[in-house]
Amino acid sequence: MPPSTLGAAAAVLALLLWWLRRRRPVVVLSSTDASAVAALNRSQLVAAALGPDPVADPAAGAMAPAAPETAVSPLPASLGQRQRTVLLAGLRQQLAGDGPSRLEAMRMARRWGDPAVLPLLHRGLRDPDLAVVREAALGLERFRGRCPGLADAQPTTPVTAPLPRNVSRTL
Repeated sequence: MPPSTLGAAAAVLALLLWWLRRRRPVVVLSSTDASAVAALNRSQLVAAALGPDPVADPAAGAMAPAAPETAVSPLPASLGQRQRTVLLAGLRQQLAGDGPSRLEAMRMARRWGDPAVLPLLHRGLRDPDLAVVREAALGLERFRGRCPGLADAQPTTPVTAPLPRNVSRTL
């Protein structure tokens, strides 16, 4: 067998292996029509923007809107340890109940404003009732951006951090 024929056979074999191993383009949703899913998403977005339908959901329509931020009167902050423990236990028990009791627990925790209710407010964010989630978010708003340990401390000298080694990379 001449060397040229052997070289041609090796070239054809290499070309065949390359052709079989190359990546094929992946066609996403080639057999599925996604227009029904897109229509469902659009209808859910419109329904969420309009709010709950009182005809379809009588419980959502009968619920009064939450009181504005200025109308909430805070509970006294100077509660004793026993009173705090009793109030926290009552809030935990209410949070384990039905929808209106969970909403009342969130309102009470929001009015109290003590850092001890933060775990309850975080749990309220995962509640299925949107009114409870709203109250929990409003209750957490009080604690946003504030570090309780640094609120009282005033630094006497300004704290400066050393410059990085390569300042040009930080710009």
